[in-house]
Amino acid sequence: MSTGGTSAFFSLIEQLQTQPEPAYCGLTTLVIILNALAVDPRRSWKGPWRWYEESMLNCCVDLDLAKETGITFSTFVCLAKCQGLDVHAVHGSDSTVEEFRQVVKQTCTHQKLLPSSFLVISYTRKVLGQTGTGHFSPIGAYDEASDNVLILDTARFKYGPHWVPLELVFEALIPEDPDTGKSRGYVVLSYDGKQDEISNPDTCHRCNSHLPLSVLFGSKQNDSLRKEFKDFLESLLPNVTLSSVISFWTKDRTNDNYVWELVQPQLQPVDSADVNMVTSLRRLLKGLIARKQSDMPSALLFTWQGRNVNNGNKSDVSCPPGGSCCTPSPNNGSVRTLEISPGEALYIVYLASLSKEQRRGIVYEDGIDVEMRIGVDDMVREQLLAEAALVSYAIETCDWDV
Repeated sequence: MSTGGTSAFFSLIEQLQTQPEPAYCGLTTLVIILNALAVDPRRSWKGPWRWYEESMLNCCVDLDLAKETGITFSTFVCLAKCQGLDVHAVHGSDSTVEEFRQVVKQTCTHQKLLPSSFLVISYTRKVLGQTGTGHFSPIGAYDEASDNVLILDTARFKYGPHWVPLELVFEALIPEDPDTGKSRGYVVLSYDGKQDEISNPDTCHRCNSHLPLSVLFGSKQNDSLRKEFKDFLESLLPNVTLSSVISFWTKDRTNDNYVWELVQPQLQPVDSADVNMVTSLRRLLKGLIARKQSDMPSALLFTWQGRNVNNGNKSDVSCPPGGSCCTPSPNNGSVRTLEISPGEALYIVYLASLSKEQRRGIVYEDGIDVEMRIGVDDMVREQLLAEAALVSYAIETCDWDV
């Protein structure tokens, strides 16, 4: 403490927890950081408490798959961005030990009062003489006199917090991850944009950072399907249309629920502001879709429950693939997912398939019926653009590890 290298320590140690699954080191590390930064998950954990835990990280990753195989460096970056964090990520092979040392100093010694950023490493345990292979952990402190860093290991059933020479830690970032063919690395996570001060565009792993939280969707980890759609879009450029997107994500109308293989509805919000935002977003979507009425089959605008009621069947039914009907939360049976139609999801995927300029032109274009503009202001329009940006990001990053 006398050397001033513990500015991140106390915020992190308050949140340090043991990963609940052997392969959950990446997810648990991110949860620790999110709670240390006091990021609001915008949904309940248990009872009235809002607190991040691993099952809430439903963007970019299939949690069942992550239990078995863990996550890659790129998936960690994607998950962090989808929670609204600013991200500066660097592969070890793209950096130097001195650059790494400067980042350690800036996150562990140069912050006053409450820290605004934290450092995470993705490293190979064998280089440190430990059992296991790839691992994620936060860096809790730095001792400049000995040039050691404190690793707050999330696998506390194996290793408690321990000091390691900084140069040895850097060496552990260099070996290739056999799943990606790329080196591991380090990530600075913050929630106020200040990490731009240490951003190096020559070494940063797609570090253009901040993405807002989604109130409508979480994405599903299906990189092969995202890549297929990405290639499909590239074959259409510059003539991407709503009809072409609908054709792909309904398999030419043979499977109207296919889009739920790409995204899944979020849990119903708990704040009145978020409830109002969801209502206004869907009103805006309805107005935008009405302008493309000839391209959007009316059957796609029924929610799953709405389809069954419309067919005279009001009994509970099985969810279609992807869970497009309301389903109980894994943590709280009284919390349910939003009931969103495939058509609404498809329109957002359509926006995500366009350039930023095209999206903005469509969302801000005049001509929506007055009734559908009630409660729709620029904040709502920006949130819709954010929803599209998150989907676009998931599609864009699908082949980062290829």
